[in-house]
Amino acid sequence: MTFFNATLILGTLAAVVPIALHLLARREPQRVVFPGVQFLRPKLSSQRSRLRIRRWWLLALRVLAVIALAVALARPHIDSAMSSTWWTVGLMGLTGVGFLILASVAVARGMGRSLAVGVAVAGLLTLLGSLFLGTRTWATSGDLSEGNAQPVAMALLIDNGPSSKRLIASSDGTNSSRLENAIREAATVIERLPDGSRLVVLDRSATPIGFALDAASARLRLSQMKPLANPLPVQERMDAAIELLRSSDLPGKQLVVVSDWNAASWKPSAQTPAMQPEDVAISMLQVDAGVDGNVDASAERSINRFLLPPKLIEVAPAPGVSIPISVSVGMESSSASEGQSINVTVQLSLYERDPSLPVIRDGELVLPRLRGVDRASATVVAGANAELVLTLPPLDLGTHHAVVELVGDDAFGWDDRRFLTLNIPVPPRVLLVGENVDERNVLGLALTALKAPDDDGAGFRVAGVTYADLSAVDWQLIDAVAMIDPPVQIDAVSQSVVSGSGLTSRSVDQLVELARRGGGVVMMLGPSTEVLGVASPNKQAGSDGTDRLLPDLVRSWRVPEPGRFWEERLPSHPILRPLAMLDDQPSWSAFRVNRYWQSEPNAAAGWQTVVRYAGTQHPAVVARTIASDDPSDHSGRVAVLTTPLPALSKKTRSWNQLFTAADAWPAFVVWRGLMQWATGVSDQATTVLVGATAVVPEGDAANQIRRAADAAEASADATAESSVRLYPPMAEGTEIDGEPTISEVNVAERGGVFSETNKVGTTFLRGPGYWGGYSTNLDPVWSRDERVTASEMDQRFGAEQWMSSDSGKRLSIQGRVGGSPPVSLHGPMMLLAVVVFLAEQLLSNRFYRTSGETA
Repeated sequence: MTFFNATLILGTLAAVVPIALHLLARREPQRVVFPGVQFLRPKLSSQRSRLRIRRWWLLALRVLAVIALAVALARPHIDSAMSSTWWTVGLMGLTGVGFLILASVAVARGMGRSLAVGVAVAGLLTLLGSLFLGTRTWATSGDLSEGNAQPVAMALLIDNGPSSKRLIASSDGTNSSRLENAIREAATVIERLPDGSRLVVLDRSATPIGFALDAASARLRLSQMKPLANPLPVQERMDAAIELLRSSDLPGKQLVVVSDWNAASWKPSAQTPAMQPEDVAISMLQVDAGVDGNVDASAERSINRFLLPPKLIEVAPAPGVSIPISVSVGMESSSASEGQSINVTVQLSLYERDPSLPVIRDGELVLPRLRGVDRASATVVAGANAELVLTLPPLDLGTHHAVVELVGDDAFGWDDRRFLTLNIPVPPRVLLVGENVDERNVLGLALTALKAPDDDGAGFRVAGVTYADLSAVDWQLIDAVAMIDPPVQIDAVSQSVVSGSGLTSRSVDQLVELARRGGGVVMMLGPSTEVLGVASPNKQAGSDGTDRLLPDLVRSWRVPEPGRFWEERLPSHPILRPLAMLDDQPSWSAFRVNRYWQSEPNAAAGWQTVVRYAGTQHPAVVARTIASDDPSDHSGRVAVLTTPLPALSKKTRSWNQLFTAADAWPAFVVWRGLMQWATGVSDQATTVLVGATAVVPEGDAANQIRRAADAAEASADATAESSVRLYPPMAEGTEIDGEPTISEVNVAERGGVFSETNKVGTTFLRGPGYWGGYSTNLDPVWSRDERVTASEMDQRFGAEQWMSSDSGKRLSIQGRVGGSPPVSLHGPMMLLAVVVFLAEQLLSNRFYRTSGETA
């Protein structure tokens, strides 16, 4: 056993005070003999024996109370490897006390003297044995004191995840971040390290680690730490620290993690096994432990409001049209009282598209001008989000960057600003092929709404022809084709196209060629499709071009009333992405399908079932990609609907109600998502969460039309565009100081793919003939300041493998050797002191009351 405040052991000397008072309080009684008192002498002798026993027990309790309090204040600790020995010492002591109590009862009740003496002797011997064993164990136990002069190898891991940026409101009205508090506590631990110790300071970045040269270099490393938006997992950094500590030849090794215990960083999962390093002591120094996520809601800055990442209501917005943006605003429930509401104002700003900016000027970053374009207000209740719709003005072709922000400050600024990058592409050219002009018009209007198909501001350039006019189509001018109820005849055995008056094998070859050069083909099968002969289910795909455009067809199903309905099989597929972005999800059971084609898509050929019919394995929407003949081009896309859209003609009307139901918006959204995927306009991921991959257009849409008019200039621009400058998220006026923050990248060689998404903000890409970029936002999970509990930490480390502290001054500095952590006896000793004080009070009250009655 050892004591962290050994000088307080001198307090046990105060035990002589009750002994002295006991001896001084004794008075010799005066002898006065009365004749009638001789009959009371036996009774008086019995009372004196009881009072004498109570008096000695009262003295013992008072002495024990003083000793227990002094020992508790000295904060005793024992080695967990010797805990069984100390348990034995405690049980022997309790047994000895029990024997003495039995002896006292025997004397008080006038039982045999020999019995009382025997039990008393047994108790005294047991107590002496307990005292001897405890003294021997104490003398032979190792030194675990807080003032341990033995050097240790220590790793200080600072949790500088996003939650470390949160502000803590102090009682003096100042505010500091959790990271600043963590750095102060870590500096305190460094000051208390014994001479000769080895120290490594690390955070949750990917920076290589090594032991610091001295305390000054460790403090410098601390001062350079900043909150990270995309930190490495805590487990990974702890593993790295433990491996480095094991390389030290010092016997004592300790890992100290300074963290706020935010659940996003610490909550254990099924894939996180418990860490139980037997040779390294793990200590958790919790920052902001007293707050525990429940800050004073009366302080304005302590209430955390937040914005969720904004969503484009239209995935591929058209040029020259106002663009609505949906954004959710809320207030963290843990930072406000129940039912509390506040008024918030959200502002939408837009960076001006300036090809000459950003730029480094006089050593500072100069960004394009940011101007406000819309503003909205709402009342937010704690725990419930409010939806707002903001509107961007009509934009030209190309990439545009916007910022959505909450007006005012609060406890966590990172979720008060959300960044948005959108691309206005060159409108894709879509060919609608169908015999019914009304059906073509309906699909064309649905594709270009709110503009007319022939409007210059429409997001798609739409043209329509019949199947008889396909031979006159210039396929080089088409980006995607959608075929309404194609009149194609399929041989049931070979699944090849039978040439005839409908969609011939030559037309199919042209469609295959369109897909091979990166175009899109959408086929919506209906009554005009025929399967000649008897098809064999589960037939392997053939080798001709037909099975690239159509899965194997088996038969046409006619479903009795009320029919079947769609069921989303791959909700994350880009075709269904516009649906997934909506808050209200469709109830497909209201849109019945009475007839469809049964197909057997071959997964080995790349077919994916995106939507199927509920209760069956029959696909409703299947899709696949076709590798382009030119490796530099995008893959072609093919999608097949086994029931026709929009099903408005006499021939197709009875097949489904997807467009004819009371509210046909789900089919409308799916149709737009289908064509956005087929044309590739939804391929870009220009607004992502930190750590995700961003995908930007390889060319600047604002210059594509101009280049098409001048082939020579287009070739020159393509050469100039090979390299652009990447400006990562930085504040306006940031000094560069020669640091390699600006880099040269090749957009075309990357395929528009960027993994540099570890910072929150807008990344600008600028070069000759190119102005673009992407935006990264903090994951919304960091807006919830939930904490893990000690029991959850037990699951991660093991209940006996870690220690907790809330202050660098009180942190136990010790290197564990042999996997034997110290166990604190401070709590049990305080409890013993309280119990002894209570027992002393009870006995003293009874003693004096009995004395008064006797007198």
